[in-house]
Amino acid sequence: MKKALIVAAAIALIVWVISWFRAPQAMATSAAREWPAGLGTLDSVASRYPPMHANDAARKLTALAKALPKNEVVQNFVTREIVHDSIDIGQPPTLPDVSAMRDLLLREPVVWDRTAGVNDFGDDATTERRVVQMAIARALVAGALKEASWEDLHAVWNLVQSMDAQPQMMSQTASLAMVRMINAVAWKMPLPPPEWFAELQRRDDLRHLLEAYQHQAAAHLQKPIFQLFPIKPFADAIENDRRVAEFVFHETRCDVTSPMNDAGTDLSSVWRRAFRYRAEQEATANAIRVRKGKPIETRSRCSDGSWSFDGTTLRFSRAIATAAPDRPMPLVLHPDG
Repeated sequence: MKKALIVAAAIALIVWVISWFRAPQAMATSAAREWPAGLGTLDSVASRYPPMHANDAARKLTALAKALPKNEVVQNFVTREIVHDSIDIGQPPTLPDVSAMRDLLLREPVVWDRTAGVNDFGDDATTERRVVQMAIARALVAGALKEASWEDLHAVWNLVQSMDAQPQMMSQTASLAMVRMINAVAWKMPLPPPEWFAELQRRDDLRHLLEAYQHQAAAHLQKPIFQLFPIKPFADAIENDRRVAEFVFHETRCDVTSPMNDAGTDLSSVWRRAFRYRAEQEATANAIRVRKGKPIETRSRCSDGSWSFDGTTLRFSRAIATAAPDRPMPLVLHPDG
């Protein structure tokens, strides 16, 4: 009996202390502040994501992906070629037949399930779908390298666009990984590049990542602990996330270490990859120019770098490291082999 009274007293004390620090107005103020890039407030996020139901194409594609061999052969081959700085493509291993997946993605629009409103970064359905989507992308990129096939890369690009409606950060980091894979091998493909590749080169995934980041912040704001205990530190965490988004939106460098966010998984490594990808896009575009016999663009959209070509080596003016397990394309290339 005495033990129960002590526990009850301790709980009452904790509740009293928390109530002393309650700051519902501060929470409401943080939630009502405008985010950069015209994203609106956290309160507006849920209304942007009505439910969506997977179509037959998504179900067929998932079934085809789950039938792929479960080994690291494809991933190792793709990684080897991405980090290789020469146009030459090495001998491919035995690879799975991707023709059915490629044809489906080129023929039919794919629509994935989407839960209404806001939900957490790593829900089980999103995690499982991400594994499937990444397996599809890697298999198709491997097929593109083996056959020197723009069509396989086009299928991956269509897969990326099918994921744009998915608000979770997990989905958008997968999209970033896919466009980086396409870009990293595209300069080795036959000339000329198809028209759709210009769309990919114009795409800035930072916008999609910022939307997903805001969605993650809104999801955390809806957690019971945030709702039951609207204390000042929680309000500060939400405001810090908005400030990180401001930093990311206005950043013009490509070698960037961003501030850490307070709510959810830290995303500083994601922002670093996204900024580096801007230089990667330019690497591919310049390598293709060299192969066409055209002069490169020396000026970079990265305010901290520029490009040079000495007749054999295409080079960005600075190295931009990323953290493992990222294995990005080099920023020093040999477009003529």
